[in-house]
Amino acid sequence: MKNIVEHLKSFFGFFNKGMSEPVPFRMIFTRFRQVLDSHNRAVEVIADMGDKLGGDYLFDINYIKKAYSELSGAVYSSMQNFDVLTKNKYLKLHDVFEGIDNQIKRVIYDVPASTELVIFYDNIAWNMSSDVGGKNSNLAEVKNYLKLNVPEGFAITTRAFDEFIKHNRLEGRIESLGEGAIEESILNELQNLIINAEMPPELNVAIDSAIESLKSIGSFSNSGGTRKGDKVPLACSVRSSAVEEDSEFSFAGQFETILNVPLEGRAVKDAYKRVVASLFSPKAAAYQRATGHDIGKAKMAVGCLLMVDAAVSGVVYSTNPNRDDNTMIINSTWGLGKSVVEGQTDADLYLVKKGVNPEILDRRIGEKGYMLTNQNGGGINTAKIPNDLIKKSSLTEEQVLELSIQAILIEKHFRKPQDIEWAIDKDGRIFILQARPLTRKEDSVPLARTPLSLGQKEEQNPLSVVMKNKGIVVQKGVGAGRVFILRHMEELDRISKGSVLVAKHDSSNFVRVMPYVSAIITDTGTPTSHMASLCREFRIPTIVNAGNATQILKHGHEITVNADDDGATIFDGIVHELVKHANANFMKMEDVYEFRKKRYILRYISPLNLIDPLLDNFTPDGCKTMHDILRFIHEKSVMELVEAAMAGLKGQAAVKLDLPIPTGIMVVDIGGGLDVTERRDKVTFEQVASIPLRAVLKGMMHPGAWHADAVSLKVNDFLSSMIRMSDITSDSMEYVGYNVAVISREYMNLSLRFGYHFNMLDCYCSGNTRNNHIYFRFVGGATDIVKRSRRIDLIAAILKEYGFNINIKGDLIIARLANIRQDEMENILDQLGRLIAYTRQIDAVLHDDCAVERYSRNFLKENYGL
Repeated sequence: MKNIVEHLKSFFGFFNKGMSEPVPFRMIFTRFRQVLDSHNRAVEVIADMGDKLGGDYLFDINYIKKAYSELSGAVYSSMQNFDVLTKNKYLKLHDVFEGIDNQIKRVIYDVPASTELVIFYDNIAWNMSSDVGGKNSNLAEVKNYLKLNVPEGFAITTRAFDEFIKHNRLEGRIESLGEGAIEESILNELQNLIINAEMPPELNVAIDSAIESLKSIGSFSNSGGTRKGDKVPLACSVRSSAVEEDSEFSFAGQFETILNVPLEGRAVKDAYKRVVASLFSPKAAAYQRATGHDIGKAKMAVGCLLMVDAAVSGVVYSTNPNRDDNTMIINSTWGLGKSVVEGQTDADLYLVKKGVNPEILDRRIGEKGYMLTNQNGGGINTAKIPNDLIKKSSLTEEQVLELSIQAILIEKHFRKPQDIEWAIDKDGRIFILQARPLTRKEDSVPLARTPLSLGQKEEQNPLSVVMKNKGIVVQKGVGAGRVFILRHMEELDRISKGSVLVAKHDSSNFVRVMPYVSAIITDTGTPTSHMASLCREFRIPTIVNAGNATQILKHGHEITVNADDDGATIFDGIVHELVKHANANFMKMEDVYEFRKKRYILRYISPLNLIDPLLDNFTPDGCKTMHDILRFIHEKSVMELVEAAMAGLKGQAAVKLDLPIPTGIMVVDIGGGLDVTERRDKVTFEQVASIPLRAVLKGMMHPGAWHADAVSLKVNDFLSSMIRMSDITSDSMEYVGYNVAVISREYMNLSLRFGYHFNMLDCYCSGNTRNNHIYFRFVGGATDIVKRSRRIDLIAAILKEYGFNINIKGDLIIARLANIRQDEMENILDQLGRLIAYTRQIDAVLHDDCAVERYSRNFLKENYGL
């Protein structure tokens, strides 16, 4: 009895730890609404920026400044309300926001980069590419996030470059390079000045200190320096890492890389100056001009990595560039890999099928006449390959498969095919030396997507329109392929590359297949959802809120999707001329340097990395973009509201709900939930004004759903219920004797106890789709664990039909759904009401696994008999 009293006390008074007075739920709910309002403003700005920076608009930097000012203000306002709502649980989020905000402002306002001259790879964060250049940044991610072997090393930063240029008074010469044609003699003279220039004293000290630290690391860790037991002096490779290198443009072979440099101050500094000078070589200048870069604004960071004493080296293309996304290519040779990347040897070639368990499909062993090796004292040496190795495979089958697995990991991390340089030392360890986006022919035409298998197929009724002007265009473009109707989230892994994904609801989980699908169409959704932002990031032609696309379009049927300013048109069959026309007329604004610079900031704004709140990375530290911060705030705000509603209310009047079924529900109205003019002890269904509660009650009262007669328990089920009684009263029985609904016009938190199981339903149902959510939880039961688990499986099977994301632990199920239109949400809540009524006693009749399928099928057919 004591437990019951204590639980009743906790219900009628919500005590806020650390505060002398409890917080009224109405105040909590007001803060929740304020968080949503700020969240919505921020998401709308992100959507607008993604649209503007997508490649179809011309604008100046003033738009970026204005838009980002509005975005950062909205995010900060959302964080302030979030702090109050969560009682300062997540103050770490402010540090994350500040870091991302600083990165964006550096690009917008040309704020000076990091003050560090030298940064070790272990200390390079994911957002430091402007400090350390593209190559260093990518390698540091492979090392620090994927935990793959990368030689120990440090980056000499772009700030060091600025100090070096300033110390030698070369700023004017470099800035003048952006003013028209450049004579080769001017570039040669500038290179000579750089090679013979003086190192700034501060940079001298920083490099010397870094070298000593690297020597210490190399001596004790054996991480890519020398072979175990060898007494050979340590050496390093000194590699270019320009700011935009190994990003949208590869700059492959344009800048200097110096191998096997003695790890001594003078040698490293001389190599550093040679790499910096290569930024202004005639070939590099021509490349930068051709790709729209302003050479007068170019910056060079440099990487210094311990030299791998390579037995075998080479290159992996993580996706076959010859239009086959299911395979990858590996080239290898004996010794150092420079001969492979420069095409100077007949390297071995391996064709590997991608997948969880890669498979070697084909191999061609080249006639490798010579190899490059490290030379004592520095530099590299050309040596003849022994006769018995010339036609021998330079890689074992195990090494090919391990390289394949690592390449798949790297491609998945960077979310695009990769050009990867690697080396295997004489102890058999694989080291990653470079990872950059792989340039393929189809990558240059991102707006038109078509499956590889359909490239040569004849058109089928190219002008026959299946759907027209239905839905909202989120991302313009043309996509063609076979329709894949997604019924359940588990089917995502069965989608073929090049398919057109058609689903009832949108979901950020679609990110798993976004790199491979031709287009996405959903029956519901908004242009400001998380999925919509991801589609803009991946440039996938996307239509949301199309109504009944899942009914009109046929699974496996070929279609062409054309989404443009005039709306969306879906044609029957593959319309090749339309695909070609889209490719030919795509305005490639990425070729304009200033456009790329402005679009660069989207990497800190739009991508969504926090997909699943159940994963370990769903933390403030897991937020890498403004979008991540908003996602985190939204999810945690909903959970805070749920917990606050469950904890009870102090000083709130509860009235009994008078229904034709015995639900025993007490209602607490926090504003607009009941249509009554004076206080009373009971209210009827007709007086319930709360949109979500009306929908749930309507379902619970649906004819046949509620079973008044008790279902008999078997003896073992009865004993099980008696044993569980103490657990339930001590841990879960917060509302003994009460079923409680906390409501407003658009909100409901419903806590139900029927017998020995507990239901909790929290939802927000309004005309603003972005705000809408359903959180459903069910636990317990009177029967044994097998039957209780079967009931959970039955509930899960039914909820999946309505698009819920589900998590099951024993006899507990948690289901989430969000971003649903009000009319559809009311229908789903109606079905949830029926489900709550239908499953009250159903565990008692689930005698075998077949019963789960039978009763779930009956429910979906509106047959509610037990």
